[in-house]
Amino acid sequence: MALIEDLLDQAAEALLAGNLAELAALGPRLESASVPQDRATLQRLQAKAQRNARLLEAATRGVKAARLRVAEITRGPTLTTYDARGQKAQIAPQGLIPARRV
Repeated sequence: MALIEDLLDQAAEALLAGNLAELAALGPRLESASVPQDRATLQRLQAKAQRNARLLEAATRGVKAARLRVAEITRGPTLTTYDARGQKAQIAPQGLIPARRV
């Protein structure tokens, strides 16, 4: 197996495991790896690169969702409802201070 294929597989494993440090370390190695010229290998590389792109997009969506959830928790309790026009509205109780761990 070519070095670049192995690196793409390692990147996929790092994405699935959520190991962003390993993923960052693989970046420069992937950029400097030589690309084979035969058609079959290039097609395998393209498929693996597309797989990694999908995994990276999913990981990005997960990180964004986690950031939004942490922001919701930090803001404190809110009631989500809909107004007369069908638009989502959030109502926060007055005078509540979000709980903080000491």
